[in-house]
Amino acid sequence: MTALVFALQPEQVCIAMDTLVVGADDRMPMAFQRKFLSFSESDLVVAGTGHAGFINGWFQHLQSNLRGATIDDLNEEAPRVFRASVSAEGGLSGLTATIYHFGYSTREQRYAGYAYRSEHSFRSDRLQYALGYKPVVSVTPNDDIRFPEFLIDIILEQQRQDCLQPIAERVGIGGEIEFVVMSGRTIHVETVHRFSSYEAEAIHIERRAEA
Repeated sequence: MTALVFALQPEQVCIAMDTLVVGADDRMPMAFQRKFLSFSESDLVVAGTGHAGFINGWFQHLQSNLRGATIDDLNEEAPRVFRASVSAEGGLSGLTATIYHFGYSTREQRYAGYAYRSEHSFRSDRLQYALGYKPVVSVTPNDDIRFPEFLIDIILEQQRQDCLQPIAERVGIGGEIEFVVMSGRTIHVETVHRFSSYEAEAIHIERRAEA
């Protein structure tokens, strides 16, 4: 799983995600990994939460077969591909997965976002122009919202609440926070925060690799 926060607007999209990957069985740190793909030639950013194998499979499919496809192109094809993939694998092993597409729609001349959720048979769900975040936490926007600071604060609260859960129920949030801005038909990516848990996670990952 992962932390995902986004602010979707017609003229701009801001996205923030953590980089920690935890083991499905023990929920302990396994790796640090970027959890989204950006395609500047398509004005597209693709992210995912949930089943890591399914998400990485879509990333690989995009990189190998669909480079240059726009968000409009993918919205027509993605649900069919997702359903076929899950059917071929015999399901998602009891897990869930959601793929998010953010990009510039040349048809509408504005930015758009879609979510494809396994719980909804990967139908195309158009995202509203608003703030979105997963897992859900209590957020109180103010009149002076600044990016990326506002999104960082949300993810820090997501991590704090996640750590209060029994380990078997934790999402696993940590590593660093990577921030994406889509605006003016350009995509900018940078690392904007390192969690205080980073060093302990790095040690666990190194020991796990040596075991």
